Amino acid sequence: MKDKSSKHEARTVRQGPPGPMTNSPPDDPVEERIRRTVARWEAKCTPERTTAILTDKARLMHERYVAQAKVMALIDHRVGEVTDAAGIPRMMRIWYKSFGREVFRIRRTIPSSCREIEYDVIRHKWTARGLDPILLTKVKVGVVELLDKSGLLHEGDKQLT
Repeated sequence: MKDKSSKHEARTVRQGPPGPMTNSPPDDPVEERIRRTVARWEAKCTPERTTAILTDKARLMHERYVAQAKVMALIDHRVGEVTDAAGIPRMMRIWYKSFGREVFRIRRTIPSSCREIEYDVIRHKWTARGLDPILLTKVKVGVVELLDKSGLLHEGDKQLT
């Protein structure tokens, strides 16, 4: 009778993962391409280079963040005015604020020919979640008026209008 344990051991001997392609010919184009790709990545992904890039962009990133925070605060304030006038509890205001921010996103990113369709889509979405469709329309009008009158859209964003 054969020894089953030696047969099992022979099957379970693991060769290990393939190494760094040492058994390929020295002029293998695949190995050379991999080596060049890794070398390029190592050259450009150093902490010093990343820090220098972020340092250069930090001021602009801060200015954009401040501008965006101001816009969001104004939108939230306008939504608050609309919901307060309608007698909506403050606890429900967060959902209307989310809708107002979506209106801003659409106004900023969607071409004018498609905006009304997008507004209808998000209005139906929030109506299905239990919000008042008439109040959603008032919030949309309030946010759009705020953006149009105050000129809060960046110059790059106005190219879509």
